[in-house]
Amino acid sequence: MGSYTKKEKGVKIFMRTFEEIFEELARYNDRSVIWNDWLDYVIRINLLYCNEEPPNYHGNEEAYQDLLGAYLNKLSEILNTEPYYDLLGELYEQVVLSQGKSKQLGQYYSPTCVAEVTTDLVMRDKTFEDNSDKIANDCACGSGRMLLATHVKSKGDLFLVGQDIDETSVKMCTINFWSMGARGSVMQMDSLEQTFYQGWRVNKYLYHGIPVPHIEKIHSSKEALDFIELYGNNNDERIVAKSTVKPSGQTTLI
Repeated sequence: MGSYTKKEKGVKIFMRTFEEIFEELARYNDRSVIWNDWLDYVIRINLLYCNEEPPNYHGNEEAYQDLLGAYLNKLSEILNTEPYYDLLGELYEQVVLSQGKSKQLGQYYSPTCVAEVTTDLVMRDKTFEDNSDKIANDCACGSGRMLLATHVKSKGDLFLVGQDIDETSVKMCTINFWSMGARGSVMQMDSLEQTFYQGWRVNKYLYHGIPVPHIEKIHSSKEALDFIELYGNNNDERIVAKSTVKPSGQTTLI
């Protein structure tokens, strides 16, 4: 049998504990329902503005908060030694996809090593020497692993756009952006038909105005990009780029 690193052992122990708590919540509900409720809860409590009535979480709010605290504590511990880590995606694969949802959707998440190789190949292009006016777009983003790798390799200079038709994937990508300080927008949409369903802008003011992670709900694909701010000089003069999800010349497909 292969040996595990200290980090891998710690993650496995945490995931077993997380799954035990999760299974208790899912005793009377489908696990995918509980997972989506939890993702929705995490996004909702971090929205800057929310005038909508909260959904019925069936009294699970305290348990959801405990799961969030456990997740953030473990993620923070991992990020002390790793530049990024899709712990959320791994949890999802273990507690939900193991029940067959992935097969129903033809849904398989890219291993981290594949995300690393792909982004290395893209980022070697000389056009990435100055990332201040570029957008990284993944039109089938899943939980956002490739976009997170891009965020790290660009030192946070790239604006990230994630699209996926699966609601669960979009919510996980949103939370991954939020928890790892990535700026961008994530949309549930049909990337081929360009049909928009829902979406969120993440960490819009993280580096100027609100120094804590935050999320905003958006209502169209245009809103996903209409707040991109390109800094033209050291005086922090801002140029607001108004565009759609198909900006000319600035989008890099990953």
